[in-house]
Amino acid sequence: MPLHLKIITPLRTAAEVDALSILVPASEGQLEVLPGHTALITSVSHGELTYRTPSGTTASLFIGGGFLQVENDIALVVTDTALEADEVDPTSISAAIEQARTRLRNESSVLSREDQTRLEASIAKQLAMLEYKRRKRTH
Repeated sequence: MPLHLKIITPLRTAAEVDALSILVPASEGQLEVLPGHTALITSVSHGELTYRTPSGTTASLFIGGGFLQVENDIALVVTDTALEADEVDPTSISAAIEQARTRLRNESSVLSREDQTRLEASIAKQLAMLEYKRRKRTH
């Protein structure tokens, strides 16, 4: 019997499918969730979430940070971002990266450490999105 996977963001349900396996970018590394997995709540990092359906199809999404809850063969991912490769716009992402880098360069003396950390995290997430898009383009 497969797992039921649901991925939600503040704006939409990005995916709701049955899956035989789910590979999630957890905070401590990749985590594989299979049917019958023990109950679990963990944080997830930005990166590629991959799942395999009962028909044998493999699909993936880029997810942002958030949480994964697994219980009774239901896997729920709550994240701020969930995008398929064709939804990732390299042009706008590159512009956002450059804007954040410029702000860090020009305003580092007046930004709080918290704001600097937020900008650095945003850049890391945007770079990961670009890498996800690049990998999916070559497949």
